[in-house]
Amino acid sequence: MIACFRLLSFVFVAALAGIALPAHAEEITIAQSAGGRDIPATLARPKGPGPFPAVIVLHGCAGKGRLETTIVEALAREGYVGLAIDTLAPQGVENACEGAVKGASRRSAAYAAQSLAWLAAQPYVRADRLAAIGFSMGAIAVLDLVDPFVPHAPPPGLRAAVAYYPACRSRDGLVTAPLLILDGSDDDWTPAPPCAAMAQSGVAAGKPIEITTYPGATHSFNTPRNAATTYLGHTLRYDAAASDDAWSKTKKFLARYLAP
Repeated sequence: MIACFRLLSFVFVAALAGIALPAHAEEITIAQSAGGRDIPATLARPKGPGPFPAVIVLHGCAGKGRLETTIVEALAREGYVGLAIDTLAPQGVENACEGAVKGASRRSAAYAAQSLAWLAAQPYVRADRLAAIGFSMGAIAVLDLVDPFVPHAPPPGLRAAVAYYPACRSRDGLVTAPLLILDGSDDDWTPAPPCAAMAQSGVAAGKPIEITTYPGATHSFNTPRNAATTYLGHTLRYDAAASDDAWSKTKKFLARYLAP
């Protein structure tokens, strides 16, 4: 079933981007030091020498798939270097949806920070124009980068963060980079109210947080499927209008904060 979701998502994102399906993304490995496991990743670059702004893409608890590859290809068409990393492989995990999400997301944030540093060191990347997009568990990792429970400096150069249906409970909203949250009112996996409270607190403190909660949308509302389904007891339903609007908002948000 997960493979089917990924295939449908792949077709959807390509259609949303209005592009043919290019084959220019390349599979790479980001080496780890001190005996750590390397990070597999998919890299897509715009044509030309650059340097270009860069966006890291973080998958959900079911792992990295064709959807993330398609997203980085679409980002490259928009003029960004796109990097989708596999944060489960270095942990020796194939699926973190059952019982290991919290620990996996924290480790995913660490891998994301390391991968952002790798991106910043590439000659074709604008080291001061970096962003992160995350979905579900990946969105939790994005929040760990910009609104950590234990305060720490953000990754250097991180200018924008986009979180699709994250878990926001106990976050204070004191973000260290502009944040866009996109979630659904009917999400029974990572409910929307804590994100609304987080955003309200952050905005009240003068922090740059934007949030759109789509009425009736569920968790994973932007993953195409023929009908509503249940996964691990949670309702998943595709919402084309919400998905289109969320992608449009994502592109505008990135353009605003990553422009030279």
